[in-house]
Amino acid sequence: MMFRGRPLRKESRILDYRRLNDILVRNPNRKKILITRRSPFEVNAPNVYQIWITKVSHPNAVHPSKLHVIEQIVWDRLQGEKSDVVLDAVEYLMIENGVEPTLRFVGKIRDMAVMKNSDFYVTVSDGLDNRLLNVLRRIVE
Repeated sequence: MMFRGRPLRKESRILDYRRLNDILVRNPNRKKILITRRSPFEVNAPNVYQIWITKVSHPNAVHPSKLHVIEQIVWDRLQGEKSDVVLDAVEYLMIENGVEPTLRFVGKIRDMAVMKNSDFYVTVSDGLDNRLLNVLRRIVE
C-alpha cells in the first residue's frame, strides 16, 4: 500500500543535543524560542529568547513542574512575532513531570508552532530508549 499523505520530510525535527547551536544559528533572520536546562550564560546566540527550566529563582527561569507557564510564554511569544521553537530539556521535563504529561506538553508546543507556521525542534540525548524516541518522533514530525 502506498502512502498517500503529505511527503515525508527529509530533515528530522528531533536532533542530537550536541546540534543545538546548529539550530540556533540556522536562519539568523528568524527569532528562536529556546526552552532549555542550559543557564542563560551558556547560550550566546542572536535572536534567541531563552526560557530557562530550573528550580533556581531567575527572571527568565520557570520551574520544571509549571508546564502550563511554559506553554503560555511560548504562545505569547509566537503571537508577537514569527519564531522557531526549540525544546532542549525534554529528558529533564520527563524526570520532573513524568513521561505522559511531558509528551502531552510536547504535542501542545508543536501544535502552537504549526498554527503559527513556525518550525519546532526537539533535542535529545542517548538517554531515551528507542520506544520512547519513536513515540516522540510521531508527536513531533
